[in-house]
Amino acid sequence: MVRVIKDCEQGKEFIFKLPNGVIIGKAKNIDEFTAMVRNAPVESLVYHANGKHFAPWLRTIGEGAVAARMSMVAVSKENARDTLLKCLK
Repeated sequence: MVRVIKDCEQGKEFIFKLPNGVIIGKAKNIDEFTAMVRNAPVESLVYHANGKHFAPWLRTIGEGAVAARMSMVAVSKENARDTLLKCLK
């Protein structure tokens, strides 16, 4: 099965932030999102994952299965990157 990569509407990108609000990057599709999860500061990943910010956006780009997995995880600084990357598989 071929996976179709869907871009979000312009202006609806997922904005990765640090807990203090500083923007560190944006993603318009699942590939860019995955790259940000691989490279973003762990503080940003923990902030967004534990705030349940990822799942609603993932649903808007047609990634319902990934959204469901993301909404069920709680992460810490020690496991955030690995846990989130597993959800993206």
